[in-house]
Amino acid sequence: MSTHLYIVRHGEAEPNPLADKTRNLTDNGKHECNKIGLWIANQCKLFDLVLISPYTRAIQTWHMLAAAGIRAQRFEYLNELQPDSNVDDCVNVIQAYAQGLENVLVISHLPLVCFLVDELVAEACPLFATGTTAHLELVDFQHKGHIQEIVSPSQLTGTPIDTAVDALQPIK
Repeated sequence: MSTHLYIVRHGEAEPNPLADKTRNLTDNGKHECNKIGLWIANQCKLFDLVLISPYTRAIQTWHMLAAAGIRAQRFEYLNELQPDSNVDDCVNVIQAYAQGLENVLVISHLPLVCFLVDELVAEACPLFATGTTAHLELVDFQHKGHIQEIVSPSQLTGTPIDTAVDALQPIK
């Protein structure tokens, strides 16, 4: 059985170098998440598992994706998905959680999202703009999988922005 792994970089966040963990999404970041959420929902509406960085902007990204119609049977907040996490540790944690599952969504940060894609697939990973999603197909975690598609919100022209964007208030 293959695992379809969607790796999402959070939407654009406000600048605040002194409080990186608590940065909120900007209005543009909310729109990015809504657009990519609608695209993901067209690929897969129900995920077996969603793994989320505990940073505010990643949590808000998940809320926006859920508002766009994505559902999860289970979700977990993982410290291993923080921006400066060790990629090998992160891959091991994702593998442990995703074993035997068909559809898994991961929400994290640069540079980790690029390192994860590089580690998991044979193809080279481009730099992720905010809101970008990589859809990977993995036969197992012992062999390199393949990129099915990489999509950024800016590629999704014509995607309707609905009222879900207004549903998110800053986390304090």
